[in-house]
Amino acid sequence: MQRTGMTTALLASAAMAACAALAPAWAVEPVPATPALRPYDASYAFYAYGMNAGTSDMSLRRAEGDEWIFVARNNPRGLFRLSSTASLTLTSRMKVGDAGVQPLLFTAAQPDGSDQRAEVHFDWTAQRATGTVDGQRIDMALKPGVQDDQSVQVALISALLAGHTPAGIALFDKNGIRDYDYARVGEETLRTPMGDVPTVIYESHKANSPRRTRFWCAPQYGYVPMRAQQKRDGDVQWTTEIRSISFTPGAAN
Repeated sequence: MQRTGMTTALLASAAMAACAALAPAWAVEPVPATPALRPYDASYAFYAYGMNAGTSDMSLRRAEGDEWIFVARNNPRGLFRLSSTASLTLTSRMKVGDAGVQPLLFTAAQPDGSDQRAEVHFDWTAQRATGTVDGQRIDMALKPGVQDDQSVQVALISALLAGHTPAGIALFDKNGIRDYDYARVGEETLRTPMGDVPTVIYESHKANSPRRTRFWCAPQYGYVPMRAQQKRDGDVQWTTEIRSISFTPGAAN
């Protein structure tokens, strides 16, 4: 989803994974008419600059109480494996409650836990974000509503489940807090491995930026995006497409 945080290379690589063909759809029941946030697993094909770059597997799990964990496991394909950030696993632990979505811990590391590129702790009592990103020490003031690169996806889904589009979401970056506007820009029925799925299209945009990112969110699947795409000055930079999705009652892993 929103991929404009830590660095352009990290965020683009974060969505990558290796796919040769679409995986068969998993059996899944549509989300109820008035859904709440639910644990799910989703797999996406990732295309960058017109090339098949890989796949990204995402998992949302309830940890304990009102805490959730969202993980993106990325598997680059072909030349994209040459990037040191292409196979990073991104993990966000967050609190979801009356105050909305509040990130608690964000990490980015290789799948085996080596080469940790980021570890950021969010202290909402002290209103500080501390840790390291790409070797750079972080000690930054927070403001209400700030998200990390992973929790921002859950924040958007949660807002849509509540029946509204956020007017804006602030995103943490090692160089500061960046504000993004969100707007509903249309509807489209997508052909997916699960069949034809109606979606509502939302767009995010940062002031004075040439990039715009769109998300095709499916109401019947709890507003989980079926597609995401970023353009720069009208040219497509990358696209993700749903391969499979299932909702489960599983605990955090």
